[in-house]
Amino acid sequence: MVHLTFTLPLVAVFLMCTVALTHAGWSFTPRLYLQEQYDDNIFLTETNEEDDFVTTISPGINLAHETPTQQIKLDYEIQKFLYDDFSELDYTGHRGHGEARKDFGPRFSAGITERFINSEDPIELTGRAIFERPSIRSGERNPYTRNIVEPEMTFRFGEKRSIRLGYRNHILRNEREDIADQDEDTANALLSYRYNIHNGLEFSYEYIDHEYGATTPAETPRDFDGNEIRGRYTYYFDPRTAAFAEYRYYETNFDQESTRFFDYEIHNPRLGFSRDLYENLSFNASIGYVFRKAEDRDDEQAFSGRLDFSGRLNRLFGDVYAESGFDEDLLSAENLGFNQFRRAGVNSGYQLLERLWARAFFYVEEDTFVDLDRKDTLWNLRGSLTYQPLKWLYLSFDYERNERDSNIAFQSYVDNRYLGRLTVEYDVAELFP
Repeated sequence: MVHLTFTLPLVAVFLMCTVALTHAGWSFTPRLYLQEQYDDNIFLTETNEEDDFVTTISPGINLAHETPTQQIKLDYEIQKFLYDDFSELDYTGHRGHGEARKDFGPRFSAGITERFINSEDPIELTGRAIFERPSIRSGERNPYTRNIVEPEMTFRFGEKRSIRLGYRNHILRNEREDIADQDEDTANALLSYRYNIHNGLEFSYEYIDHEYGATTPAETPRDFDGNEIRGRYTYYFDPRTAAFAEYRYYETNFDQESTRFFDYEIHNPRLGFSRDLYENLSFNASIGYVFRKAEDRDDEQAFSGRLDFSGRLNRLFGDVYAESGFDEDLLSAENLGFNQFRRAGVNSGYQLLERLWARAFFYVEEDTFVDLDRKDTLWNLRGSLTYQPLKWLYLSFDYERNERDSNIAFQSYVDNRYLGRLTVEYDVAELFP
């Protein structure tokens, strides 16, 4: 297996050198935040919950540079967590996100993104999607490191005609011996071909190679590889309105089959519609049917659908999302495998005053793990209020509630977090016009 190992400090040096040569269109913003948090269930247990106050000290930087032909973004922070009662849980974490993209001409561009997380927080969100199922580690704390690197290149051979080639290296390292390390390598290609003003085609292929490390006690081998093929035809009624029909085929092949881990294939036909209602308001919807086939097993079937509604109006923005179908929980700490899911979420924000913002987030997901006879419902609720008394100073107050209701004993929990944060940041590029 090939591994791409990029370290954000080295990426930062490269990006800073690149920015220094351009002398324009860049920002460099150091920051420091101090946070006090009260957590009423720090181990995410169903009974005998333990609470604590947690102080966080976090210096960080944000670097950005943009021109018509290139874009560079980097955000990195070190987080020192100090527990009041459970001082043995004190740790230092790291979190970073980097993006770089360059247009080498009208026909070729390339880019790379990376996300790096080193933490012990039992509820992990990578930030790759707004509405994201968390990776959960209940009970004994587990230091972990996750790194996701995604380079890609695009070749354009006509108006709205292109080939995109991509690769993803996703690694997860866990300190606890009962949680497996994971490595995933994915190669993918996407062909987009708009052959006239009303008609367009897309074809994509992805190959996945997924490997797991040894655990104590030993777990059933579950290394696998997979192939996904998707074809889509889109009819464009006008520049703002389109309808599509697509078919997705996916197969999973385990190196060693077992009662729980067995080969299967998924078929998912779907019809969809999209409409840009106004300049900053869009609507997308699709419906279909998905079924799983496996040798010597009954077919699993489910409704497949998705709804996305997003927009911005003056001081208000919002995203509404709902989806159902089949999924695979493969890169989380628990690695629960194949499931039938239903998800819904709302993400919104409003600028109350010139320097006062409010944000709200809600997410709920119901998962039925058909191979485990397990059913979970996850809830996440977040709200925040941010005030900027000075150009370089922010004060924020947040509330977060995480909940899981499971039919498996001792897998349910409720966790409430109350946070107050003071952030100091300043774009030093303003000092060098």
